[in-house]
Amino acid sequence: MLIRSLRKLVCLSALLASAMAQAGPLILSGDANLINRLDINAGNNAFFDNILGSGSSVGVLSTNPSLCCLGTTDDRVVSYYDAKAGVTASLINGPIGAGSLAGFDVFVIAVPEAAIGAAGVTELSAFLAGSGTLFLLGDNASFPAENANLNSLLAALGSSMSIVADNLDAGFNPALIDAHPLTAGTAGFEYAATSRVAGGTSLYRSLNGSTFLAVENYGTRVPEPTSLMLAGIAVAALAASRRIRG
Repeated sequence: MLIRSLRKLVCLSALLASAMAQAGPLILSGDANLINRLDINAGNNAFFDNILGSGSSVGVLSTNPSLCCLGTTDDRVVSYYDAKAGVTASLINGPIGAGSLAGFDVFVIAVPEAAIGAAGVTELSAFLAGSGTLFLLGDNASFPAENANLNSLLAALGSSMSIVADNLDAGFNPALIDAHPLTAGTAGFEYAATSRVAGGTSLYRSLNGSTFLAVENYGTRVPEPTSLMLAGIAVAALAASRRIRG
């Protein structure tokens, strides 16, 4: 009886451990212009460095925003990370499919002109479940299709965040910075003409205090499988011993 109860607890603990995958950070920006300050603004550089953390491999989806004012944001991200010692960055031509994100620590999608298909959603979900960092960037209300593509992706991923179309603070401005590990050392971080971001934990806010860059699932941890099983075994053993004594 006791052995059978212990076996059941071990199986249950293993199932719980496998089901509780650690989710990687999902970061959302209402502005892609902040990419244009890379190599110009130390605060923006520090933020992108914080996103990478101890990682060494970055993937960037090749995108073509509908307005030329954003420039080649995808190439700029690749160039920034690729210039760092020990880091490799690659431009990925869509659509995203099975295996597209293998080996990446961070994946960036900025103002995508095309919707992310079902295969891409599946791959991105698996990437997050494997603790990868996903950074999505929309922009102001002049990019309705691109923002809609990101909002559809966020909904499909089960995110609480979304882009709320707006056009705050034309021209580059210093952001209001919220205390968070991702914002450490980013004094002087700049943005321009941004939409708002709803949901998540605020990282940066516009001059009027509206959040335009947020994160969810940062630092999420689950108990180690071994701890779960040991705890289950201990509880089962205690209960069984009480029944035997009683």
